[in-house]
Amino acid sequence: MLQDPSRGQQTRPDIRDYYLLPRTLSEQDRLEFQHYSLYRLLGTHFLAPVERPRVILDVGTGTGIWAKEAARRWTEAKVLTVDSSLALLRRLPRNCQVIRASLLGGLPLEDGISHYTHQRFLAGAIPLPAWDQALEELKRVTALNGWIELVELSDHCLNPGPCTLLVQRWLRQFFLRCDIELSSALELPARLARLGLVPHVRPIAIPLWGLQAGKLFCRDVLQALRHLRTALGAQFGLSPQAMNQVLTELPAEWEQYRTSWLCIAVWTQVI
Repeated sequence: MLQDPSRGQQTRPDIRDYYLLPRTLSEQDRLEFQHYSLYRLLGTHFLAPVERPRVILDVGTGTGIWAKEAARRWTEAKVLTVDSSLALLRRLPRNCQVIRASLLGGLPLEDGISHYTHQRFLAGAIPLPAWDQALEELKRVTALNGWIELVELSDHCLNPGPCTLLVQRWLRQFFLRCDIELSSALELPARLARLGLVPHVRPIAIPLWGLQAGKLFCRDVLQALRHLRTALGAQFGLSPQAMNQVLTELPAEWEQYRTSWLCIAVWTQVI
């Protein structure tokens, strides 16, 4: 399966790691909490109409939680988990294979190896000029009649209040220092179409207010912002007290304005 098995054990030194959140136990917990929160909202872990994939590829696997679900759903499949760092990865089922590699540097996999290629919330680690190359790489490793599924976070909010607009501005400037624009996630359908693919699109408005899903995602987003608090404070000259004040005010504002964070799910078949 691997073009060169030794390449699957380390990240190429010339490829920069753009992941800006800390790789800590707390971040592990947040990502897995986020995974189940998303399930509560969508009602499924799998959006593409995949039936009996022999090989599944999870790009930017993080803790491996989605790959674990796929391995349990399709027990006869081989699940390949790829990430530029294995610091967040937890124990996986036996039908999973771990590969340390970067999508930006090219995946050490054969053409057309995957029948179901999945990527979720990796937009914050892909610079804007690299998106077309990244999508071409996902298409390259996906088999004819196989599926590519992307679920990505944008930097757009529905019904934002003043604190939310402030945080949005901070995040946009913070990611722009690495040439990353989360709004590029909303361009995925057009980019996939330019590759000759037919995208199926599902906009996802993640509620940050209300009961059930709203409470779950409110907690998730606040925890992510806490993980970025030191870096944001350093970039914008904000004291810990000022940062804490904004974060403290956000939940009530989200409830008042009924704020949602906009994501996008896109899946397409390689034909």
